[in-house]
Order: sequence, then structure tokens, then C-alpha cells
Amino acid sequence: MSALRGKSTPSGGSGRRRVLILSADVGEGHAAAARALAEQIEASADDAEVVVIDGLAAMGRVLRQVVQDGYRVQLRFLPWSYSVVYWLLEHVPPVRWVTRWQLRLLGARPLARRIAEYDPDVVVSTYPAVTVVLARLRRTGVVSCPTIATITDLTGLFFWAQPGIDMHLVMYGESLPSVERIAGEGSARLVHPLISAEFLQPRCPLQARQALGLPTEGRMVVVSGGGWGVGDIEGAVRELCRVPDVSSIVCLAGRNEQLHEHLGATFGQESRVHVYGFTDQMPGLLAAADVLVHSTGGVTCLEARATGTPVVSYGLPVGHARLNTRAMADLELLRLANDVGELREHVQASFPEDAPTLERDARRDPAAQVEGGRVAIVQSSAPPEAPGAAGAVAAPESPTSPPRTNAGEHPRAADIVLGAPRRVNPIPLWRLRLVAFCVQLVLVLGLGMWTMSTDEVSALAAAVLHVHTLSQVRTNRPDVGVIVRAPADEVTRVARELAARGIHASFADGGVHAPATIADLRALDDELLPELPPGSSLLRWIRTRGALRSQARALGLSHRFYFVTPRGGRTGGLTVGQLLLASTAGATPVSGALRLSARGPLPQRPTRAGDVLVVGVDGSGVSVLGVERLVSWLGADGLSAEPLSALTRSR
Repeated sequence: MSALRGKSTPSGGSGRRRVLILSADVGEGHAAAARALAEQIEASADDAEVVVIDGLAAMGRVLRQVVQDGYRVQLRFLPWSYSVVYWLLEHVPPVRWVTRWQLRLLGARPLARRIAEYDPDVVVSTYPAVTVVLARLRRTGVVSCPTIATITDLTGLFFWAQPGIDMHLVMYGESLPSVERIAGEGSARLVHPLISAEFLQPRCPLQARQALGLPTEGRMVVVSGGGWGVGDIEGAVRELCRVPDVSSIVCLAGRNEQLHEHLGATFGQESRVHVYGFTDQMPGLLAAADVLVHSTGGVTCLEARATGTPVVSYGLPVGHARLNTRAMADLELLRLANDVGELREHVQASFPEDAPTLERDARRDPAAQVEGGRVAIVQSSAPPEAPGAAGAVAAPESPTSPPRTNAGEHPRAADIVLGAPRRVNPIPLWRLRLVAFCVQLVLVLGLGMWTMSTDEVSALAAAVLHVHTLSQVRTNRPDVGVIVRAPADEVTRVARELAARGIHASFADGGVHAPATIADLRALDDELLPELPPGSSLLRWIRTRGALRSQARALGLSHRFYFVTPRGGRTGGLTVGQLLLASTAGATPVSGALRLSARGPLPQRPTRAGDVLVVGVDGSGVSVLGVERLVSWLGADGLSAEPLSALTRSR
């Protein structure tokens, strides 16, 4: 990808700065912040050109469907699943790293191409998933112009804040330390909330109600489920209908058409309930309302604060909404209701003190004065101060107001965007290539280590290496090969007891055999075979060749010999590494047609001539009798038990 070069002078030499804002249709808050920022930039004294696009859509159809549709389905139908995903992202770093990697892998190239189409002087992201990819493009030098990210939440900043972003615009002062801890010192500025200028205009609540056709007397409550209409909106409306003081309830279903129809049918006979879909009348509704009941928090709470409307959070206590609203409640920016009982209590507590309507409305609107029983609107360039925790949120300001420079006051977001700083130093190309090489090397080594240490694909490896494990020998004699697996310190005794019963077999104990043991078994006309003992170590396969060659040398075996495999698997429990190293040692694995315990039941299927049976004994007299019982069972079918070497010589 070619770099999108930032310019020291505005684009095209025309004196106009190009600002590209990347938003997302995931709820309404991100889009609202983008619109508000665009309004500020267009209304500023600087000559600037601003374009707003859907950054999530620009990252490709797959990501948009997964993120947008998946998020919507989770919030509407499986809200608990979103809490699980959010908890994993917040508390399990590997999950967070993999998610970032997937976003960058799928979205980086498409997003870079879309940004290149606009050739911007500065790029702004209002959605965290887009911010993750934009930050990566900035750090790798693909995007070399300054990058800005807006942060409208108090908590869960692990995606909102990124080291590759030149400046983060935060709405809450409490977010500054967390952002700078993630993205570096000086990476964040507290700005006035990104809300539409309409929320900053002085409004008379009485006139706002009249304009909406709502009762001017009594209490009015707005119940909102955000742009997607999520949360327990129906439950909130039912509870508020039981409050006698409430004369009107405006219920906002957002873009959730099914919810809109359901609420309309459910409360169609309730004259106090007014059901709206997605609406552009939020400034008037918030100005007219005594209380806002909101399910998701975010930008809507900033808008309510600008209009002086108290907020009660209820209906969607999941994921980041749970953490964000709790943090806002701790700062006394809203009241948090965990159930309908608390909802009713908090709503009633948020109502203004009883007073005549005109006087109460005058107190709600600092720009309104009561004159002769009428409410007059006094135009003012200064916005109304909203109640709440002083200093927690930057006070709203009109987009046409000049930037503030007094101590304790904060600039507008547009001023920082138009004077965007260059803080991020792109990663040098040699370092990117080195990291890419190291990552590929680790992946190759990891894949190779897993392949060599697993028996999941050993059957395929055996076919590729042309290694055939021995389970049956072709013979024209009625012989069956018997291999007895016994503890190392019991091999000689077991062999003697079996020889006394006229039974001869091959023996394996998994160790390097002492010369005396080898001599004793050969004197009994028996033999010892090398064996790979079972193990759980990930790297156990590395010692395969050495272990087999050591046992073969002690037994005086030539370059080609047989060895007994561990129990299990289609290749006798061998890993790919063991199979490969055994092949280089000239060893042929023996898995057996049947593997059974001498203390267990006899085989259920008939045994054929040439079969190899691997019998496990524990050295006890019972297990020795079990071998004798097995040999007698074979004799009943006209088969005789022989050591493996005798069987292979008869082929």
C-alpha cells in the first residue's frame, strides 16, 4: 500500500484543509458525534472542506456485517453474550490482540484505499473499531497525515485509545489518564462535547411541548433505546404509566421498526404514551422533558446535559453500557436504575420541585425570563450551563464561538482537528519487516512443533513417508505373534514362568536392556524388542532416534529392526516426529492387530494366522495366567503363539 502523504500546506494550494471523518452506523452516538464535528468545522472561520463517510463500510462488507449486524443481534436478542464478549476483550489480552489483528487484517487495505480517494490533510475516527485500523495505518506510514479519534465514553478505552492516533478528543476529564496510559503522554485533549448546535440553543420547555403537541401541565418523561431501540423500553413505559404526576411519556424506538409497531400496539389505548420511531426532534424533546430515561448512555447523555435534562439510565445493563453508566452515576451525571422499582424512584427524585409551570420552566432555561405571566426567550451567545458534576464534562459551547483560552476551559474539537498535531512517529520500514519476519518464523516454528508433537496427522505422515506399522504378517503357517509388555524388573521372571508352561513370546519393557537380561531371555528361546514408552511431554519426539538406537545396540540389532509403539492412535500412538525419527533410525513400528490386557477379557473377534497381539502384563501371577489363558484360546482355533521374529521368518 502506498503512503497517503500528509502536507505541510493545505491540499491543492487553495488554502482549504481537507478533513475526512470516519463514522459507523453502529448505534446513533458515533454518527451524531461525526455530524456535530462536521458542523463545527463548516462553521469555523478556517476555510476547510469536510467529508463524512461510513468507516466501517469502508473496511469491507465482511467486517461491516460481522461488527454491525452481530452487535445489533447481540443487543436485541442475546445481551448477555455481548457482556461475555466485552469481558473477554477487557480482561483477556490475547483475545483483545487477536481481535485487533483480525480488524487490521481484513480492514486495513480497503480502508487505506478509501482514504486515498479523498487525499485528506487530517483523518478523524468516531468509532473504536475504525480507530484500531486507522491507528495501524498511521503507525506503518500508509497514512502519513495526522489522525484524530473522538472518545465519548468514560470507560472501556482499550479500543477507543490507540498509540497510532496523533490526538484523542475526550468528552470527560476522567478519561484523560486512561487514554494517556494507553496512547502516551500528551495524546489526549479534553474538548467541549461533540453535540449538535441545536442542543445548545436556549429553549423554553413550555413552548417545546406546545410545538410537539404535548400537554403543558404535569411531568413529561422521554424513554429512549438509542438509535437501535434496545433495552427494556416496554418495561420502563409500563412502570412510568403508574406514576400519577406523569402527564406524557414519549417513547423512542429508534430504527427498530418491530419495536415501534409493538409499542404502538401495546400502548395504543394509553393517551399519555406517544411512540416515535427515529426522530430528528431530539433537541425539542429533551428541552420539553423533565427526565430522560435512556438505555445506552453515550452521546445522548451529553445532549441531555446540554439541555439541562436529568438522566436516568435503565434497561440495558450489559457490556460497556454497564461500566459507562456506573462511572457516570459515580460522577453524579445520571442516576442508575437496576430494576423498575429503582427506575420509578429515580425518575420521581429527578423531577423539579413543585412549582407553577412558567416559573419552573424559567428555572430550567437560564435564558428565559418571566415577564407578566409570559416566558420570554433572551438570546445569548453563551450556552446554558447544565446541572451535573462540575468539571467532569467540558461545558457545551456553540460551534461559532471562538476557542476558549482561559485556565480551566477547553477548546472546541474543530479547532484541534484543523490544527491537528503530528505526534505519532511511523515505525521504520526495517523494523516492520523484522517484526513480520519474526512473526512468520514463530508461526512456522509453532506449526512445525505442533505437527511433530501430535498424532492427529500421523496417519497422513505415515503415508507420505511410506511407513507401514506392523499389525499382521503374511504367513502360510498357523502362527500368531505375541509380544508381552511387562515392567522392566519383572521381564525375566514372567518369561521364565511362561516358558515353564511351554509359552514363548517377544518381550518389551521400554528401557535399555542389561546384558544379563538379554542372555536370560535368549536362553529361554525368547527375545527382547525395543519399545518407545508413552509420554506426555510436548518434545518427547526429539529423543526418539537416540532411544531406539540405544536399545537396538544393546540387543545387537542391525540397521533395520522392529520396535513396539505406545498405546493409542491409528499409528500406535506415534507422533509425526516419532514416526519421522524412527524411520531415519531404520526402525519399523509394531502396533499389533490387537492390544489387550492379560487381566482383561479375551478378544471378541476371531484371530487369524499372522496377527500380532500385544499383551500387557503387570507381573502378577494372575496376569501370567491370563497370558496362558489367551494362548489356550488361540490353540482352540488351531493357532500357536510365537515370538515376533519366528513369525516374520515364516512369511
